[in-house]
Amino acid sequence: MIKLKNPSPIYLKGSDHAILLLHSFTGTVRDVKELAKRLNAEGFTTYVPSYPGHGLLLEDFLEYDTDDWWQVVVDSYEFLKSEGHKKVSAVGVSLGGLYTLKLLETYPEIEQGVIMSAPRSKDATSIDYRLEQYGMRLNKMLGMADHENERQLALIKNYSQGTEKFCSMIEHLMGNLDKIKSPVLVMYGERDDKSYAESAQFIHEQLTSQKQLVSLASAGHLMTLGRGQASTEKYIISYFCHKDV
Repeated sequence: MIKLKNPSPIYLKGSDHAILLLHSFTGTVRDVKELAKRLNAEGFTTYVPSYPGHGLLLEDFLEYDTDDWWQVVVDSYEFLKSEGHKKVSAVGVSLGGLYTLKLLETYPEIEQGVIMSAPRSKDATSIDYRLEQYGMRLNKMLGMADHENERQLALIKNYSQGTEKFCSMIEHLMGNLDKIKSPVLVMYGERDDKSYAESAQFIHEQLTSQKQLVSLASAGHLMTLGRGQASTEKYIISYFCHKDV
């Protein structure tokens, strides 16, 4: 069997304005790698942390939860500050979008935030489904035997505490959006499930800081990849550079 390892973070040095880019739940740094490169080409320093467990076997993934991944986000922000970056902004997709909101709530000195495809709520069923899809996809890629695949997937039922933390984090965030003071760009893809459009509209309505709401017709859930990638990158670069691209 192929030996897996947690993907390495990406650090591309540029100006004293650093942008922290945060990937999705069950995704990897690949989610935002190209966007990080595009922003770096515009002169920004970009940093993409890797959440522990992501990219590993399901049984290893399930050793971690939203608290562990949040700690990596905080450590990454502190790292950029320790590197001497006077300005730090944050960009995130899906779970990364939620962590971007949490960063903005926790650190009001953050310059700007961009959130993509952030859910207003989650339940145990939807989280378990994502975990199952992650495990099945990875296990198939590895050519895992059926009995081992079944053993791994059966572990999901023991992840109830991790699921509860995930749902509680979202509930807390949605109840505290009015505490965010930094400018926020809220984005969603029109090819995504309609619940994400509703979530984006709710988040935009609840924010009291400077804000924008943008939908992109070509984008799906992972706006930074696939058909909507080019238009997503173009809009975010325009947002940070204050220019047309």
